[in-house]
Amino acid sequence: MWKHPIVGFKIGKDEIEQWSDGMKNGVKDKDGNLVGKISDTTRGIYLRCCRAVWNECVRQGYLVNKQYPFSNIRQKDLVSIPNGKTCKDRYLTVEQMTRLYEVFINNEASDKWKAGYAEKAHQSLGLFLVQYLCNGFNLVDASELRYTSFYFNSERRAFKFNRIKTTNRSENGSEVIIPNIPPLQRILDDIAAPPKLNALVFPYILDGATSKADKRVRTSAENSNIQDRVIKICKDVLNWEVRPSGTWYRHSFATNLRNAGVDINYISESMGHSTNEHSITELYIDHYPLEKQMEYNSLLLNIDSKKKPKRDELVEQLSSLSTEELAELLARKK
Repeated sequence: MWKHPIVGFKIGKDEIEQWSDGMKNGVKDKDGNLVGKISDTTRGIYLRCCRAVWNECVRQGYLVNKQYPFSNIRQKDLVSIPNGKTCKDRYLTVEQMTRLYEVFINNEASDKWKAGYAEKAHQSLGLFLVQYLCNGFNLVDASELRYTSFYFNSERRAFKFNRIKTTNRSENGSEVIIPNIPPLQRILDDIAAPPKLNALVFPYILDGATSKADKRVRTSAENSNIQDRVIKICKDVLNWEVRPSGTWYRHSFATNLRNAGVDINYISESMGHSTNEHSITELYIDHYPLEKQMEYNSLLLNIDSKKKPKRDELVEQLSSLSTEELAELLARKK
């Protein structure tokens, strides 16, 4: 803030915006030299830290009746946090996710693994698939997911929860509905706790932790386990070269639904974003996966048209011929 330090909790949108502008454009020192200018990536890190402090101060009652200062929606004229390099290409296709589901269902494992590792990998893969099928929610949300009255009132066909990360800054409280499709239920039958009103679905994630700090330690450790074990499954069981991280399930959820033609309003709502925050949802979507790029760029030359007809196309052509035409064709071939 240069010559305008923050005193106590006398801070709002204007002060944070001035700080952000100083990081973006730099400020002049007493000798007229421009100093303090940093990259947008670093500025984004600092502003996200500031946002976390702001939310904690609100939670503890130090910032009362203050306008929330952050939003990347231009029309709101609030402090915009720059996004770093996107990882939209880091996702698994529907086919790859289906194969991982088959590995889970069939309890596939590697002979190279030590005793007991297969069981741990099985559970971690289940949690990875659950995060994908549960609208791409993170492990913090998974750890707090409960069998609420909504779950039982829907005849166990859906879960409802408030996404913890954005609860305090979303118009709808980040309420998310998760349809309990049969594959998800199949995984829950295997790795979830038995349904009981208000009980945790995955109690072993927190393992009894109650404080915020202890919960963070538990979810961080479990996230690391899931990532390591899913990578090992991809390498040792499937012979894949991909190394999925803990965010791939969220990118995969958004990208695969978008590529299937699902309306972006549904995707945004399912991910806990408000429907006017499409710019946030877009960060997770790779609109043009490599397969589509290959297909589109193949149109630049007409080489494929010279190839022989595919078997199904050939059968279709032959079936349209009369008996006499087929006999003539065969005679000509001889």
